[in-house]
Amino acid sequence: MTENHDCNEPNQRSVLRTLGAGAIGTAGILGASGSGSADHGGDHYYNPLYKPHFPDPEVHRAADGTWWAYGTNMNRENTEDELLVPILSSTDLVNWTYEGEAFDTQPGWTDGSVWAPNIHYYNDEWIMFYSLEPRPWESGEFGIGLATSETPRGPFTDHGQVIGDGDTGGGTIDAYFVEYQGTPYLFWGSFQGIYVAELTPDLRDVDMTTVTQVAGDAYEGTIHHERNGYHYLFVSTGTCCEGHSSTYEYEVGRSESFFGPYVDQNGVDLMEYDEHNQGMPVLTGTDQFPGAAHGDITTYDDGSEWLLYHAYDADDPEFIDGVPRRVLMMDRIDWVDGWPVIGCDGTPSEVAPVPGSGTHCGDTGDGTLSAGTYRISNQNSGLLLEVGDADTSEGASVNQWSDTGHPCQEWELIEHGDGTYRLENGHSGHTLSVADGSTSEGATLVQRAWATAADQRWHLIQAADGSYRLENDASGYVADVLEASTDDGADVIQWSWLGGDNQRWHFDPV
Repeated sequence: MTENHDCNEPNQRSVLRTLGAGAIGTAGILGASGSGSADHGGDHYYNPLYKPHFPDPEVHRAADGTWWAYGTNMNRENTEDELLVPILSSTDLVNWTYEGEAFDTQPGWTDGSVWAPNIHYYNDEWIMFYSLEPRPWESGEFGIGLATSETPRGPFTDHGQVIGDGDTGGGTIDAYFVEYQGTPYLFWGSFQGIYVAELTPDLRDVDMTTVTQVAGDAYEGTIHHERNGYHYLFVSTGTCCEGHSSTYEYEVGRSESFFGPYVDQNGVDLMEYDEHNQGMPVLTGTDQFPGAAHGDITTYDDGSEWLLYHAYDADDPEFIDGVPRRVLMMDRIDWVDGWPVIGCDGTPSEVAPVPGSGTHCGDTGDGTLSAGTYRISNQNSGLLLEVGDADTSEGASVNQWSDTGHPCQEWELIEHGDGTYRLENGHSGHTLSVADGSTSEGATLVQRAWATAADQRWHLIQAADGSYRLENDASGYVADVLEASTDDGADVIQWSWLGGDNQRWHFDPV
């Protein structure tokens, strides 16, 4: 540890993490390795909610309280395997049942894959705007069509094309319908600008004389959301479809006017962004769940708001039968100073309290330590567990130091569902580990990239005084400040449990 304790400035994602968790005043992101769509129990659910291929989810609630979700199932390699908009239903937003396909036959106004459905209940019928893209070997243009049904289960009757690239010049997919002040509108756009225009009363056509551009070329997959006098434009940016390398994420702008300008948290008009991932993300992927975006917002009975979206799952192969499988995810939206915070710190949760549980952002409701983002202080010295010199390199040493307010002193606690946790450093993203995976007493603690190793897994054992000991899963030894030092820079090692204050740690939510 150098005397000047050189800590770099936090990046914008670190700032977001601090804003989200700190301003909410609870523990930050929830996380655990979960089993996908299965076995949600008690007061918590696990992401993914549904593991079959289900990109671009859209959701709407029926009058009887049932939620209906619609997704893409485009298969670029084998069209015979393609589902014509798969449909799911749920009574609790957590457990989803497959209900079949929205269409009996392929919409026929042009060849192509049906994707990015947008679903609403309007004028006593279920309406679906959908995108249609010609496959590489087919002719035709990109465009948006309309279909309707008397029931959410369908089948939907196709009414053909509403708008296409010939009308707009390009990027004419990813529709989002809004009724505003009694007039129907349609948002659309994919990396050639986001636009909004009036629909005709029968919804069959767009009045191109009313077109307004509301965001630049960096975006697609729009959501319009109204809250507390503001119009919010959630927009997807980055690469959606490159498997685990995808950079898809959500950014957001808000405006007092439906027609914009929509500005982000930095005061920048979304019209100014023309390249991927330029603005401040409100949801960005993790190593576990990369490519997180393109979804829809719904409200639960208690007034809480939830984002359903898609992401990849690192536990899956990148491609299933040639198709990059994207799975159904969900996270709560909290609002801090008028801005959305998704998943408590802007990243996908691996486990979270169910809607209606009355708890969120790390609060289990039973007084136990839950997953979240924490600063961890030693009971003996009062100093914080950190990575020395804010080093981001593999194998950098972990020690204790006075509070600097830097993310290198923050740790994301992620539950694995088997009684163990991992601790990821807020600055480097690496995991608290034992040097060389050693099981020897006195081995130093370091940071390494998460590799599912036993020496990277920790048991948290609470004492009556509220402190915790961190017991390593591989060695059975606990995290210990060397020689019970109270000095800045003292090494943290593993040692047999002796009950000393230098082996006791306090977790304070960021």
